[in-house]
Amino acid sequence: PTAMKEESQELNETQEDDHNNFTTGEKSFSCSQTEKTSFRKKGSLKSHMSIHTGEKPYTCPQCGKGFTRHGSFKRHKNIHSGEKPYTCKLCGKSFTTELNLKYHQNSHTGEKPFTCDQCGKSLGHKTTLKQHMRLHSKEYCFICHQCGMTFTDGKNLENHVTSHIGDKTFMCHLCGRDFTLKGNLQTHMRIHTGERPFTCTHCGKTFTSNGNLQTHMRVHTGERPF
Repeated sequence: PTAMKEESQELNETQEDDHNNFTTGEKSFSCSQTEKTSFRKKGSLKSHMSIHTGEKPYTCPQCGKGFTRHGSFKRHKNIHSGEKPYTCKLCGKSFTTELNLKYHQNSHTGEKPFTCDQCGKSLGHKTTLKQHMRLHSKEYCFICHQCGMTFTDGKNLENHVTSHIGDKTFMCHLCGRDFTLKGNLQTHMRIHTGERPFTCTHCGKTFTSNGNLQTHMRVHTGERPF
């Protein structure tokens, strides 16, 4: 969810820049893939072309996630550094991204611009609406707490969990606890470091793993899978 949110925000920014940089002048840089799309700056064209090529020149040194735009990469680094430069003027709560702040502000204003077309319920942001829609579809209610993947029934989840069982052992050097997966050790280490990189876009609460975040989101969506 966090990754999907970042990719969605990055794509929206790219499309907005495409519109802002459009020009019909002779001295313009045109996209060879999209008709009638051109830019005043060569750098803007290069950023736009990443949509077609899939190139992600900005890579996070901590987790390896790639980004097409420097701005998106810069915001992503706040997740690891813990920096929260966006502060709510009403309550003082801080967030890693401007988008998360915007979602949080809905809790003060009461604004709920996203409406479920199945039952008419209004929600504060698009992500919560998508999760709420699962109530009607009865899909993807079972969550793997190892990686955050969701499944339509418990049996599929049970089969998936076996993929996390490995022969290698990874030990925490601080408390000696063993794990079969390196990713599980990394999640465990957050208990010691205090790192909570997964943030609820609805209320700002943070979690050590994506699975715990997904379970928490049911508080906002009302989803009851069991």
